[in-house]
Amino acid sequence: MRAGRGSRTLSSMEDTDSRVEVYVTTDTSEAPHKAGEPRLWVMYDAAKPEAGKLYFTEAEWDAFVLGVKDGEFDLDEDGNLPPVPADQLAQQAQQTRPPQAP
Repeated sequence: MRAGRGSRTLSSMEDTDSRVEVYVTTDTSEAPHKAGEPRLWVMYDAAKPEAGKLYFTEAEWDAFVLGVKDGEFDLDEDGNLPPVPADQLAQQAQQTRPPQAP
């Protein structure tokens, strides 16, 4: 299943074409951190397969797709991601803070 095509839109990208592809697999051997999952969605750049793969659980993939549909990854006219809203920054900081000892 092809997720889409990208090309030379970001100034930080190399001057080569990308071809993002996604497939679903039940083989979790390449992603041992997700070994308990029944299926994984695997995203990679078919034009540069040596660049690695991203592995998503079903819940992660659903959240990613919703974010795409919601414009979460849309770039501004300069090719930059929009700033993260303050409430989301606070929530992220809270989630990454180590638990306090009693």
